[in-house]
Amino acid sequence: MSALDPAADPTPTGRDAAIDLGVFRTNVSILAARAVGGPLVIDMTADAYGHGLVPLARVAAESGADILSVRDRSDVESIADAGISIDVRCWHTSRFAIPPAGSGIAAFGFGWELTDGAPAGIVPVMTLSAPVLSVKRVPEGHGVSYGLVYRAARETSLALVPLGYADGIPRGATGSGRMAINGRQYPIAGRIAMDQVVLDVGDAAVEPGDRAVAFGPGVEAEPTAADWAAHSASTAGEILARIGRRVPRRYIDREVSR
Repeated sequence: MSALDPAADPTPTGRDAAIDLGVFRTNVSILAARAVGGPLVIDMTADAYGHGLVPLARVAAESGADILSVRDRSDVESIADAGISIDVRCWHTSRFAIPPAGSGIAAFGFGWELTDGAPAGIVPVMTLSAPVLSVKRVPEGHGVSYGLVYRAARETSLALVPLGYADGIPRGATGSGRMAINGRQYPIAGRIAMDQVVLDVGDAAVEPGDRAVAFGPGVEAEPTAADWAAHSASTAGEILARIGRRVPRRYIDREVSR
């Protein structure tokens, strides 16, 4: 199944966070091979950075992780209740009061630390997308979104996409954020709203139903979570963790060759 398979849309709006367990498995295996002289600790904070705690904990345990790090006692219990056999440490207990050295968010596809790159072969796990709901042709000077701070520089087409700040798209990226449709990036036109964004797609042959990819692995011209972080003075971890509950997580498991 493709991460962007429209037939698999889980909601009427088509909002979709596709989590590739095959990619995550390979990422953990790469990190395990690099873990020399100590255990591999995978940080599963904040529902595994928005990817889903239990599904990813199970894959991590099967792929070479030694310890899972969490911050809430309920996460320890959820992993145990799922029958996953692995050492789980909670930051907020006396036995694990100091955050451990570990993989950072490399298992999810990004740098070990805020300023370090991810190891070679590491690929982002989540792809966030939604369908284009409508396309409208507008004249030069047409104002877009709240306050009409964006005006079309020329006659153009505008595509409406049902992803907004309630879904985790950072408002701070207004004026700089981009999404990809059919392998090409387009700028967000106007302010990022609660439920939607508008893309200026120019004269491109974009149609309702085409997938707009907010971020993904970056292998088909789409932005990554790191790109959104750069546009909003944030971090890739924050972008991933803030993806809202109304965006269903859809798990796929593709064979990965690296």
